[in-house]
Amino acid sequence: MKKFLTVLLLFIVSTSIALGDGLKKIEILGGWEKSDGSIVYGLKISLNEGWKTYWHTPGPFGFKPQFDFEGSLNISNLNVLWPSPKIFGSSSFETIGYENEVILPIAIKAEVDSDPINLKIKGSIGICYDVCMPIEFEAQSGLKIISKEINTDLLAALANLPLSPSDLGKKNARCSITFSPTGFKIGADIPYLEKASSSIFFSIMDYRSELSIEQPKLYNPGKTLYAVGEWRDKTNLKINGDLITITQLDEGQVIEQKGC
Repeated sequence: MKKFLTVLLLFIVSTSIALGDGLKKIEILGGWEKSDGSIVYGLKISLNEGWKTYWHTPGPFGFKPQFDFEGSLNISNLNVLWPSPKIFGSSSFETIGYENEVILPIAIKAEVDSDPINLKIKGSIGICYDVCMPIEFEAQSGLKIISKEINTDLLAALANLPLSPSDLGKKNARCSITFSPTGFKIGADIPYLEKASSSIFFSIMDYRSELSIEQPKLYNPGKTLYAVGEWRDKTNLKINGDLITITQLDEGQVIEQKGC
């Protein structure tokens, strides 16, 4: 099992920083206004060769990334988008994430369209090689007017987002939720689960840092899958199917269903 180190604190006060060891740089990619009027920024995490960082649901031995956008200017709401991840390690010890580099697109809605935006991020991520370490950072874009010029790096990251079942002509999964005093159990019938070699992961939007989910171990096509979740700091907090995300990883193809 990998050795977990004590917390390493790295404070990033500009748009980027270059470092040694596993982490090369964390930077905010400049905002880009798409043709539909939506705005996309990017959080780019660059690692040295062979180092990995984690997906929003990192597996039982990973660090959950956490981001705080307090202090950002002229932003009414935002959503972090997660490109298709990979599975690393063996069964029961797997982690889910990205190797060498990842760009997380951040979809933003401005409060006032014509005014500049300053995106501020205070975050905590984990990086791994032979050892694993948590990293805390701060970054900001600086007050800028959004450009309409296409950012090719962000475009590539958006192209690597998971496909939906409808993109592949598949029907959505159907879920049921039962509750206990401290947690819940999700049952799902997943019509696009066609191979026992696939992996299925459940996550709960808006509550990823407040809970843990024991993911299903067996993936039998045509059978109901079950995942059990527990709240870390909250009790009797109800969720509904709209908050459930189901992600299927299968030989490079990633299917993601939001809402169940």
